[in-house]
Amino acid sequence: MSATLLPILALLILFIGLPWLVLHYVTKMQKARSLDPADERMLEDLWLIAREMRRRIETVEDILEIKKDKKTKDNDNE
Repeated sequence: MSATLLPILALLILFIGLPWLVLHYVTKMQKARSLDPADERMLEDLWLIAREMRRRIETVEDILEIKKDKKTKDNDNE
């Protein structure tokens, strides 16, 4: 009896168990990769904050450049 049971069990594991195991973990990985709505909102907020910070930094750089140019001009006039 065990001589016929062992090949049947091996075939069941090979054709049912292993594909189920692979598909199970593939779907788990796909779920883990996606963002839930709260994470999407947080990511959107961070993106907006980063854009605003970039705009502010560019403004500060422009101001500093104008001051540098003005200082250079004043030194040239002396």
